[in-house]
Amino acid sequence: MNKRILILIIALFSFFLIPSCSDTPTDLGSDLLNPDLIGVLSFDSQKDSAFQSSYSFKKVIKLGGASRILIGKADNLTAHALFVFTFNLSDSLKQLIRNDSLNILSAKVELTPDYVFGDSNATFDYTVHKINSEWISASFTADSFLSTEFNYEPGDLSSNRTATDSLYYFNIDPNTVKDWMKSQVDTALAKNNGILISPTATTNKIVGFVAFNPEISNDTKVKAVIQKVGTSRQDTITAFVLSDVHVILGENTVSPEKMIVQAGVVSNSYLYFDLSKIPDKAVINYAKLSVELDSTESKFGSGYTNSLTAFIVTNSDSLKIDETTSESLFKNGKRYEGNLSAFVRYWLNQKDNQGIVIKAGNELAGVEKFVLKGSTYPVYEERPKLEIVYTVRK
Repeated sequence: MNKRILILIIALFSFFLIPSCSDTPTDLGSDLLNPDLIGVLSFDSQKDSAFQSSYSFKKVIKLGGASRILIGKADNLTAHALFVFTFNLSDSLKQLIRNDSLNILSAKVELTPDYVFGDSNATFDYTVHKINSEWISASFTADSFLSTEFNYEPGDLSSNRTATDSLYYFNIDPNTVKDWMKSQVDTALAKNNGILISPTATTNKIVGFVAFNPEISNDTKVKAVIQKVGTSRQDTITAFVLSDVHVILGENTVSPEKMIVQAGVVSNSYLYFDLSKIPDKAVINYAKLSVELDSTESKFGSGYTNSLTAFIVTNSDSLKIDETTSESLFKNGKRYEGNLSAFVRYWLNQKDNQGIVIKAGNELAGVEKFVLKGSTYPVYEERPKLEIVYTVRK
């Protein structure tokens, strides 16, 4: 009796289980189960001698949303930083400022380092300047910095510039800080367009500092020692970043048989493969792109993002890309590899293969330089490679 019940339970379980196997499969699975498909074939851009082309280009981008602010000089690049600070002033302090009854005895700017590009022991120095023109971090770029509309005072506001492993700081002109307070109280009293920090000619590394972040305590700040006129009591108040941005000037180039992808600047690379050998009715099972790194010419900072990102090009003349569709390429040995199955399906289905653009995995938080072997690299096996597995329809 127990055996019959067990058999009945197994039969019922199997009955309900079998329909679940007929649920709609994935897009890929649906095609592979299609009886009209015959044979699984492969395409290898190197073995099939498919035409390919590549080149590099520079595009200025906005760095206002970066997680760190860069200052310094290294590898043909110069990084400048802009800051605007704001104090949390009480009503009583505001009144003292209106009445010109508050002295700023001293002020110190503190920056927390979290990145170095170049020799960490190399010389690093800078000057600090009052900015005269208005600027907005969200739209300020290297082109903005070089514009005649952007200007600043030539005099250096800093002194006692000091650097440790965990903190960089300098004293800043107290009168400048007092003007910031006046501007907060009434813009008719003074203007606050912030400060510019620029590396000196002797600097040989780029240092990254924690950018504005209200959720952490080690972002850049100003500590001012204040004293009410006619009293001896001193207090310290803190100003936090209201706005910050850095710009990268300069450019690195490589020989035509190579590609360069560099963050910050930004240098990107274009890559195209001729896929005419793949039948129109092919169902793409899998596609993998791999590009080889030239480790002798590449250069990376500390704590960098070791990946690349590929984007579909929608207009090869203007190099316009689809920002919503991207695939990451991760390091595997000497090569960066990524799954481009969706890209290849799009190219074949839309009959619109205009190539890809390769960018740094993190364009904003460093100046990493990825030098890649391009489509005309002398060693054929080290050129970019696209491998595709596909199934052919009857």
